Amino acid sequence: MIIYGNHACRYALEAGKKVYKVYVSKTKPVPQWIAERQAKVVYIDNKEFEQMLPKYAVHQGVAMEVEDTKYADITELEKTPNNCAIAILDGITDPHNMGAIIRSAAAFGITAIIIGEKSSCKINGIVVKAASGGIEHVKIIMVKNLSQAIKKIKDFGFWIVSFCERGEKHLHEMDLVGKTCLIFGSEGDGIRRLQKENSDFIVKLPTCPSFPTLNVSASSAIAFYETAKQNNFFLQ
Repeated sequence: MIIYGNHACRYALEAGKKVYKVYVSKTKPVPQWIAERQAKVVYIDNKEFEQMLPKYAVHQGVAMEVEDTKYADITELEKTPNNCAIAILDGITDPHNMGAIIRSAAAFGITAIIIGEKSSCKINGIVVKAASGGIEHVKIIMVKNLSQAIKKIKDFGFWIVSFCERGEKHLHEMDLVGKTCLIFGSEGDGIRRLQKENSDFIVKLPTCPSFPTLNVSASSAIAFYETAKQNNFFLQ
C-alpha cells in the first residue's frame, strides 16, 4: 500500500509499520523524522509522484510503500474496559469520510471501528492520508456481516446507539457511560434496517430545524466528543 503526506507517513514509522520504500521529492531535504530512522530513501520528482498517487493527492513531498493495514479481530473487544467506546460504520464508501472519522476517533479515545467487508471502503492510501496518523491509534475491524457483529458485541456487554435524523432522543440526553457502540450510516441511505432493529437506542443530534443535516464525519466527531466527555477519556 502507498501512503503519503507528512502525518500519515510519520505516524506509520513511529508505530513500527513495515516500510518497503520511502519516496522523497528531489526538491526537498529528507525530513528529520525519516533521517533519524535511517530509512532507505528514493528521490523522485513531482511527475513521478503524480503517476504513483491518486489524482490531486496532497503528498507534501513524501510517500511510503508500507505493509497493508492489518485488521483486528472482533474477539479483541471481549475483554475491553467497562468505559470503552467503539463505532460501526454502515456503508461509508467515501475514503475521505472514512479517514476523517478515524482521525476523530483517535482524537477522542474511541477504541475500535468496525466496517463491513462489502458495505464500506477498504483502508487505502486516501483513507490513511485523511486520517492524518489516526489509523495507527484505532483498531480497525472488518466483518462479513454487521448484524451478526452487533449481536456479538452485545454479548460482550456493549449498548448499541444508532444515529438517525428521526431519532427518539437527542445525543446529550443519552447516558453514554460504559461500553458503548455508536453506529453511523451512509450519507445517502443512512443506517440499514437490520442495524436499526438490533440497536438499543436511536438518537439524533440537536441541530437547527431549518437545516438538520450534517456530513457523517462531522456527526461522528460530535458523537465521539460527547462520549469521551461522559467517560472522562480526556483524563486517561
